[in-house]
Order: sequence, then structure tokens, then C-alpha cells
Amino acid sequence: MTTQPNFLYRVCQAATLLILWSTIASPQTTGAQPQPQGSISGQIIIDGKPAAGIPVAAIEGQTVNRRDARARAVSDVEGRYRLSGLPAGQYQLWTLTPALVAEPFAGPNYFSSSGVSKSILLGADEEVKDVNLRLIRGAVITGRVTTSDNKPVVDERIKLQLLDANGNPRFGALYSSYDQMFQTDDRGIYRIFDLPPGRYRVSAGFDPTSDGVIRSRRYELASYLDPTDQTKAGIVELQEGDEVQNIDIRLKAASPTYTVSGLVTDNETGLPIMKAGVYFERLQKESNQSSPGMILQTDDRGEFTYGGFPPGRYRLSASSEYYSGNFYGDPIEFEVTDKDITGIQIKTVPGLTVTGYLSAEGLSTKDLMTLLPNMIVLANADNANGQARNAGRAIVSADGRFQIGGLRPGAFSLYVSPQRPGTIHPVINRIEREGVAINHKLDLKESLNGLHVVIDYGTGVIRGTVKFEGAVPTESVMFVRYTREGARDGNSVPVDARGHFMITNLAPGPFELTLIISALMPRPAQGIGLPKQILNVTNGAAVDATFVVDLAPKPGGQ
Repeated sequence: MTTQPNFLYRVCQAATLLILWSTIASPQTTGAQPQPQGSISGQIIIDGKPAAGIPVAAIEGQTVNRRDARARAVSDVEGRYRLSGLPAGQYQLWTLTPALVAEPFAGPNYFSSSGVSKSILLGADEEVKDVNLRLIRGAVITGRVTTSDNKPVVDERIKLQLLDANGNPRFGALYSSYDQMFQTDDRGIYRIFDLPPGRYRVSAGFDPTSDGVIRSRRYELASYLDPTDQTKAGIVELQEGDEVQNIDIRLKAASPTYTVSGLVTDNETGLPIMKAGVYFERLQKESNQSSPGMILQTDDRGEFTYGGFPPGRYRLSASSEYYSGNFYGDPIEFEVTDKDITGIQIKTVPGLTVTGYLSAEGLSTKDLMTLLPNMIVLANADNANGQARNAGRAIVSADGRFQIGGLRPGAFSLYVSPQRPGTIHPVINRIEREGVAINHKLDLKESLNGLHVVIDYGTGVIRGTVKFEGAVPTESVMFVRYTREGARDGNSVPVDARGHFMITNLAPGPFELTLIISALMPRPAQGIGLPKQILNVTNGAAVDATFVVDLAPKPGGQ
């Protein structure tokens, strides 16, 4: 039986990807409303056959990141389900089926949770039929993790790496510090299920290239080894419903770790800086490229101490990016060999500032900040070629103003973002100063004031449909990218299971829409272009869009 932590993690895992794919806001209603009559129905299919007794839920919003649902049903003897009493809005249909996963059609569904989910945009009192949900049996990898003297390694996390046909990584490593099935038990045994078919590499231990600087580093990175050649990592091939056993890993104790401590001071006065941010990065052996870093604060005496550093090269810098203040300290590189590092002193100097205000065409500042409270403006430098991090951020005040401090001289780009992750992702249309448009890359040699950052945000809506001619695919993965004419950046929304999409919170003006087709089943014989169109949007109004994709075979297969 799936444990509650298991369940919650896999739900959140699927939610992370769906949030990246969607920017549609859920409609909200006030006051007395008539009983909604909308419904969604279809069939549950397992291994190509109708399946009875399968629970399915309609979860309101853009994600499956909650356990409550607007409606629930169980498939009948013919595998059919019907979810009724649904108001207009966006829904995620989700089968609540541990040990069953989505039937892959464009490669393994590596990031899915158990079950299968489909997105549906439902109109008022609309009956949506034939939304079929196809499942297969998930595969299992199980094994034991031990030390070099054959003792069990308890509570060690397991990492899976999905590989392509040539043995190259397809995505980042899949693991979890919270999902119990990715942890070894008191016998050193792990059992990971709900896996789609594919080729996997299995490992455990500390990986300096991806784990960065972490505490509790107990063992060096090691993989399951090829049974025929113990000098190289093995590959585990999974088919539907497989349970592959004895995928054992032997770990070697990590080398000793050491503590790094120091002090952050003001260069001019020599006084310590309380609660300063100190950013740690691990540097690669042959270059200044860094692994993922971490940031912590100094104490009330301006001091910092952090343990868990294995031998290697590191870089420290002081910053006010995440905390208050207006300063920065040039990076200091050091190497840990066989002892603690003490006495590091980071001297800071006043940083450059960028001030300005945020607006959106067609909306007053009050209305904008009501719709988008607690927005953040970020200044990020190009940290290529191993340069130290150089960035700053500021929360936009209720009157639309912001002030970013603590910046080093250099080239920056500005971005806007919600303070908390969500479904609203406004983009910058243009940046002005004294009424003159300026380049979005700011080359800061001194502080810069009076910026006017205009974002694309409003109350316009585009509702759209994708139609096919010549053939109709049984499954698809599609997105619509939209960019306001003249804007610096664009965004995208997914197309739902019926070929519908909705783009909300649009500013007035012309928008270019591009249909992006990631996958179709069956795969068309010829290539497909990227259909485009331009639509004019106004605040408070909805515009309809239709993409027509011709899948009819072309003469000569072109």
C-alpha cells in the first residue's frame, strides 16, 4: 500500500511540471449561483482493455497538488466513468491508481505520479465526452545498499537516471529526500515502483556535481555495476510490469569533511555586518564552473560557520541579495585539504542600486498591484565562464516602486516574478527611462534611477482550439506560445486533451501565437510546420483563435 508521504510526494512531483506548463487562472464566482451541470466522461483502459473499479477524480485548477476534488467516480464494468456537477473552469482528471502509470506514447512519462492525468477546459454546463484515460502496470526496481564490509546502509536515498537508447542521460537524476520508497530501510533494502518502461542507471551516495555543498555526507557516489563488467555502471531495462530485483549497490565511506568559518565586515569601518548573506559554491577541478550552491546568514557578530566540506575547491561571497542591506563582497576562493578553514574575512563595499516603478498598459497602479501583490523585480548578471554570482531583488511596493541594492558593476537583465510560485507569469514588454526605451541589458557602472518597467499584464483573454484535417491523433502534447508585439519575452500555455487552450491576463495589443506540437500519436508521415497567427487583444474582452493542422498525406511523402 502506498504510504501517505509516498502519495503526497508523487502528487507534488506531478504538480511541479504542470505548474511550469500552465498559466491559466481558475475562474472564481461570488454570490448565489445555480447548480452547475457540467460533466466529463470517458473510459478507463488498462493494457488496451476496459477496466472496472478504477477511481478517478476531477481536481479544479491547473495542478493535482491537492487531495480534495470537485467530483469523484469509479469506472463501471465497461470501464466508463462520469464526473458531474462541475462548474466552468479548468480540471485535471486523475486516476487514483498506485502501481499503475500513464501509457507512454512519446517516450516514458518520467515525471508523472502514479495514475494518469489529463487537462480539460470545461465551459458552463458543458458535457465533455470520450476523455479516455489509458494506463499500464508500473515497473519496480528493488535492491540492497551495503557498505564495503556488507553492513546495511540505512536511510540512504536512491537516485535513478533515465537513459536514452545510447545510454546517455535524458533528464536530471530522479530522487527524493521525502518519499520513503527512495530511501533504504533498516535492512538497507529499497523498492521503487510506479516506474514507466525505460532504461535506468541506479546510484546512491554523494554526487559533487549535482549535490553541491550539503551536510551529512556519509558515502561516496556509487552505482549499480554491470554484472558482466564490474568496472562500469550497469543499465537496468524495464518493461511494463517488470520487477527487477537484486539491483544492489556497495558504498564506500566518504572522505572526512571539514568546517569553514569566517567574518563579514564593512571594508571602510571594519565593523561586522550582521545577518549578511554568505553564498557557498563548490568549484569543479579543471575550471571555475560551480556546482549548485547554498546561502546562509552571518550571526549578530557578523560571523559564519558551516561544516560538511569534503576536500575540494570552493568560493565564498557576501551579498545582500536575499537579505536586507546594500553591499557586496568580492568572492574568495579557497581549497579544503585535510583540516578546517578558519579566519576567512570577506570585506564588503556599498553596492550599486537600481530604482524604478512597475506598470502595465491599460491598468492603474492600484489595480495592477491589487491583481499582482508582492511582485519581485530581479536583476541577474550573466554569470557565464565561471564568474561569481551577481544578482539582486526587491519586492514591489503598493505604489509600484522598487529599489534593488547590493549590485556589483556589470551587465544585468531585469525580470519580474511572483513572490511565491504560482500560475501567473508576467513578462516585461519594455524598459524606459525618462520616456526613452533602453536596452533590457543594463550595463551598470553606477547606480541607475528612474527606470520604468512596463509588463504585459491585463484582463484580456484568448480562447482557442486546435483542429486536425486529414487525420485525428489519439494522443498529443501541444503548447501555444504567445508574445505581445514588440515585447522582450513570451510565454506559453498547454493545449488540453480536447485541443482547447485559454490564455488569460493579457495586456491590450497585438499578440503573435505559435502552435508548438511536441508529440502526436500516431506519428504523422511528414513534418509539421509551426502554425502562427496574430490577434488583437483588448482589456475585458475574449478573442477566439483556431489553429488548423493538416495531417493529410502529401504527394511524395513531403
